[in-house]
Amino acid sequence: MARPGSVPAYHCGMTVDGVLKVRAAAAALGLVAREITPIAGDASRRSFFRVTTPKGSAIAAVYPDGAEDQVERDEGVHAWGWERGLPIPLPIGHTPLVAFAADLGDEDLEHALRTRGDGVITGALETLAAFQACPWHDLVTSAFDAAFFRRELELFEQFTSRSSGARPATTETFLNDLAGRLGAHPYRLVHRDFHVNNLFLRDGAVWAVDYQDMRGGPDTYDAASLLRERAGGELLGSDLEWRERTAARLDWAAGWEQRYFECAAQRGLKVIGTFLRLASWGRTEYLAWLPRVQALAREAVVRLGAPGALVDLLEVPPRGL
Repeated sequence: MARPGSVPAYHCGMTVDGVLKVRAAAAALGLVAREITPIAGDASRRSFFRVTTPKGSAIAAVYPDGAEDQVERDEGVHAWGWERGLPIPLPIGHTPLVAFAADLGDEDLEHALRTRGDGVITGALETLAAFQACPWHDLVTSAFDAAFFRRELELFEQFTSRSSGARPATTETFLNDLAGRLGAHPYRLVHRDFHVNNLFLRDGAVWAVDYQDMRGGPDTYDAASLLRERAGGELLGSDLEWRERTAARLDWAAGWEQRYFECAAQRGLKVIGTFLRLASWGRTEYLAWLPRVQALAREAVVRLGAPGALVDLLEVPPRGL
């Protein structure tokens, strides 16, 4: 979610249909929708709307047709997290294709970083601590494993490949080994997309959205997202001080720095692939983050001894753009 007025062009065609779906869903749930305003979406096929009611405002997520099972799963995860006291918005209700949650306002952590300074990261660490302290074994989403991590790298390979030929064996081996190492990390509950645009400052605390994919995963995974992706990677400069403070706050076991860079490498490559796929769909606004993500991913894989063939793929801009 983002601030009103920043609705990307790819959502404009969905707006009228989305408003109608939100209004019908609100009525089915007994909500009086006085005003429905589109807001910017995320890196998914959902569209989002702010709904003003007599009792306040809510955020409605509209899923594409045929996604009824996804809505049920996502709302099951939402309810699970809320019942355990995680810092996520109150679930209000859902219909087969529209889910409503409490409105956290407009100040995401990117905006807070730019206007208040990097001290707001301290609040984000408290939010991350709440996730890491929560037992995760009964969560319906399956925990990360090596195969899962490896599959996530396929988009990177697809959109950065020099040709349709076979990938260098050294790159294949490195990516396979990286996925295997991540699967052996100490696990905690991870949000899975813990970057500054999914964190909102409200009432002196930091709250998380886009939580539907939370699952068991590596202890340093979310911190790598927070400190190295999007405006976090841009505005914090070096993450050295903050990653050390994070490790102390979250009581990570010895060896955390190596694990952190392994997560940073895998996550960075995954994000690059995701951004390039979105650009291929016409959602080019994500390309603004690409140079910094690539630079940080390159730093991480070089630190891990990646083969030159992989490092070369992390040029800015990627081939074909």
